[in-house]
Amino acid sequence: MKQAVVTEPGRIAYREVPRPVAQPGQVLLRIVRIGICGSDVHVFEGKHPLVSFPLVQGHEFSATVEEVGDRVEGLRRGDLVTVQPAIGCGRCGRCAAGLVAQCDKLLFVGGALPGASSEFLAMEASQVIKMPPGVDADDAAMVEPLAVAVHAVGRPDGIAGKRLLIVGAGTIGNLTAQVARGRGAGPAVIVDKIPFRNSLAEGLGFQTLDPALVDSVEEAVQQTLGGERPEVAFECVGKAVPLNTCIRSVGRGGDVVVVGVYEDDPRTQMILVQDKEITLKGSLMYTWDDYYTAVDLIARRQVELKPLQTHHFPFEAWGEAYRLLMSRPDEAVKVLIDMV
Repeated sequence: MKQAVVTEPGRIAYREVPRPVAQPGQVLLRIVRIGICGSDVHVFEGKHPLVSFPLVQGHEFSATVEEVGDRVEGLRRGDLVTVQPAIGCGRCGRCAAGLVAQCDKLLFVGGALPGASSEFLAMEASQVIKMPPGVDADDAAMVEPLAVAVHAVGRPDGIAGKRLLIVGAGTIGNLTAQVARGRGAGPAVIVDKIPFRNSLAEGLGFQTLDPALVDSVEEAVQQTLGGERPEVAFECVGKAVPLNTCIRSVGRGGDVVVVGVYEDDPRTQMILVQDKEITLKGSLMYTWDDYYTAVDLIARRQVELKPLQTHHFPFEAWGEAYRLLMSRPDEAVKVLIDMV
């Protein structure tokens, strides 16, 4: 089978490798769609602090079951599925509590483990989730980023009725806003410097701000929220300026949830964290409950994914997809690789 591998920053090589076979407890998946994540771009640029090369990427994806190994129940050939790519040790207290992403021995499909950038992938059946009827391959490939948003929205101590600020209108920021709205959050404002992304968010019913068009982002956020400060802010970019925008904007005693992945350590206005008694919380990936919640939201059409799916590329043009995201972020949000 054909496989794409990032051999070094900026270079994708295609190679022929043996097609895997489903072992007992496994299923062989035929990959259908692969979503490109912002962290994938960081890796391609050589800026992700936690990975090394060579690397077989692909952790957001959908597939159909090609073969079913012995001792596997509930899955059969042709089923549309997705995969929960975070794999813990299964023995520690964090895994027992469902906090797989917090396992000290965490392995990740598309990181330490080979990802979906192959025609076929053998996976433990325990990591495979069958999609409900009516879900298509494009949406199934977005369960993973939606689960990230579900987890982020669950990090504050309650979200219902609270005023929100979301900095970053990319895939994660947009989905975070949608999930929060579905859980009864109060008015929200999304801040992004890319007009195209703001227009997508506005089309989904959100108020937005372009920081380049206002004298003070913090004052503009407050005005947009009826003169009140946000009670919860989500940082969905992974840079110092957005983080400090959240810290300056949120009200006293508020929550700032850090969802973005950082290439460099930011200079943070910790004096305001201390002075306003802000609760600063990280949000890493998801739990199994978050993942099943994401599947359910898609099945019940409680989130809108199609407006975010801006581009499709064939498998052989993966490098072009990366170059689009790096050179023209003003026109792309979720880019999907079509395997079939």
